Amino acid sequence: SHSGTKTWRQYQADTREDWSRHVRETEGWLYAIQTMRNAITAQTFLASTVLSLLTLITGRIWDLLRNETDVWQTRLLTVQLANISMFMLLSAYQFLQGVRLMTHAGFMFPVKTCNTKVDNIMRKTQNCQWLGLRMMYLSLAPISWVVGGSRSFFVVACLLFQFFRSIDKQPEGLGYDQFQASYI
Repeated sequence: SHSGTKTWRQYQADTREDWSRHVRETEGWLYAIQTMRNAITAQTFLASTVLSLLTLITGRIWDLLRNETDVWQTRLLTVQLANISMFMLLSAYQFLQGVRLMTHAGFMFPVKTCNTKVDNIMRKTQNCQWLGLRMMYLSLAPISWVVGGSRSFFVVACLLFQFFRSIDKQPEGLGYDQFQASYI
């Protein structure tokens, strides 16, 4: 953020790092494993969903490409498919990177009790989840381009711009500052 206030992403990354520190200091391994299992399941589900949708979309566009006789329309569909594929594959990759890092951190918790490397890994998992969600959201623009044409693409791009502006601000009313003050 330009004004020096924390964004939602920063709050989430700080929370994961604080959570990791809390687990290390209290030796709450069972709590950690249950929480990480839930996060791993959620990110694996998101990656599977993105890849399943990409498979369906690719099949549909492939059918359109096979039946298309106009060279320019074929090129346009190819560009659209490449854009959709790029965003969705990057999304799945980031979700799976988050899973990989959480799995690694799960093995490190009990043996690296005085090391802050686990805290840093948990911060990175938040970045992976954030990027995965961003790429998934951004894939909506090229999908709308295929489904609804250039006007639909423009409308969705404007909506995404407004959406990103609304989520990239400091969260309000969550009591995060009080939580931080009580933890320290």
